[in-house]
Amino acid sequence: MIDKKLLKELGITDEAVVTRLTSIYNADIQTEKDAAAALQTQLTEANTAIQSFKDMDIDGIKKSADDWKQKAEAAEAERKAFEHRTKLSAFVKGLHLRDDIYEAHVTKLLEEKGLKFDGDKLIGGDDVVQAFRESHADAFQPDKSEQAAAPTSGSAPETMTGVEKRFYSRNPHLVPKN
Repeated sequence: MIDKKLLKELGITDEAVVTRLTSIYNADIQTEKDAAAALQTQLTEANTAIQSFKDMDIDGIKKSADDWKQKAEAAEAERKAFEHRTKLSAFVKGLHLRDDIYEAHVTKLLEEKGLKFDGDKLIGGDDVVQAFRESHADAFQPDKSEQAAAPTSGSAPETMTGVEKRFYSRNPHLVPKN
């Protein structure tokens, strides 16, 4: 509050002026008090936030982040391994082997080589399969589109053997008619 005596000493004696100056002064003082209270509130909130940061377990957070990173890497490696096994299984199924035993054996041969896929193509897979085909020709199902020689029984087998093919290639006039 402004002192009325002080105003009189300054030569301000008009009551209306004194009242108006007093109200302006009191409003200014209240504004300054409100600003100081707001600053004090902000300072208290800032100190609380700083203390919460000081109280954080930074090492625990870092350890947790590392654990999640390792779990994510393990999950990605597992996904890639599953994708490789699935593609390898599809590749082996596409070879049309006679039974599951041959499929398991060829799959094992391909896995031992550690071959990788480039898209859907197994790099080096054809070489392994070709070597297996040469040593185990009977492991593959016969090609149903191949013409077979007719035996004396009158019914045609599904395929010709290599010997039969060579015989009929040398004796084309003996090729059986279906």
